[in-house]
Amino acid sequence: PEATRAVTRQRLEKEAAEERQGRERMAESSFLQLQTDVAVECHLHPVVLFEILDHFTRRNQDQKRVIGALLGSVASDGTVTLKNSFPIPQDDVSHQEFGMFFNTMHELHQKVNAREQLVGWYATGDKDEVAEDDAAIHAFFEDRTGDKSPCVCLKVDANIGDASKIGIGAFTSTNMSLPGGEGGRMLGKCFSRVKCEIKTYEAQRIGVDFITQNTIGQGGGEELGSELEKLEGAILKLIDMTETTIGHVDGVLAGKEAADTKIGRALAESVSAVPRLDMAEFEGTFSKRVQDLLMVQYLAAIAKTQVTFWHRMQGMA
Repeated sequence: PEATRAVTRQRLEKEAAEERQGRERMAESSFLQLQTDVAVECHLHPVVLFEILDHFTRRNQDQKRVIGALLGSVASDGTVTLKNSFPIPQDDVSHQEFGMFFNTMHELHQKVNAREQLVGWYATGDKDEVAEDDAAIHAFFEDRTGDKSPCVCLKVDANIGDASKIGIGAFTSTNMSLPGGEGGRMLGKCFSRVKCEIKTYEAQRIGVDFITQNTIGQGGGEELGSELEKLEGAILKLIDMTETTIGHVDGVLAGKEAADTKIGRALAESVSAVPRLDMAEFEGTFSKRVQDLLMVQYLAAIAKTQVTFWHRMQGMA
């Protein structure tokens, strides 16, 4: 009986050990490992957005979408700035011409501006999702951006129609794998949305405002207003922003709105940058500037009249 009980106990211990090892293997095989990167934030220049829309407008009739490469820079904090782009004629990454065209265009851009590095790619379509075909294209660009910088996939909804805002979405990918062996078992990529904001320089902002706010002339071009009209618009915009700021400050002082330290610092910096002038001095300075502007317009009108008169005289001769 003692021998029988010992054999039975050993058999039960062996079965329990095998069952425990099986559960451990199952848990290990079902564990999904995500290779996460640092947080990424994208700053998109409007020039890139216009280039993408121009590429979409000039596409072939049988093309449903367009793709291209994104160039820019990566800051030390992980912020990716999208400054430039170039189109790629086709979206079949397996085609030999795809890689050849990309290498040629990338080399040409590097000769013009070596500071702009490859930071990702763009595609038109739904801004809220990444299609299955995008995985292969993203892998192509990810291999060329390297491990030191993230590869950004920018989706732009080019079918804006009557929409008042262009839809954009930025994504980065992380590897999904199962542990085991060297490097584990690679399953695929998980795309996650990252923050993307449109950042403009002063000259770019003026150009964007001109395109979006001015009317179309009879010849099909934009009608550019006079300097006085632009000055009036800038003053009205400044007054509106000042009234909004005063309303926010009054609301904070009255306890109706919550105080924000960032807004407070920004207001303090703006107020400190304005020189202290009394009303009489400000009116005098402003009047002189307006008179100078009117004088320049008067001289330009005289020069234009003289040139027109000279052309008329040449035609009569």
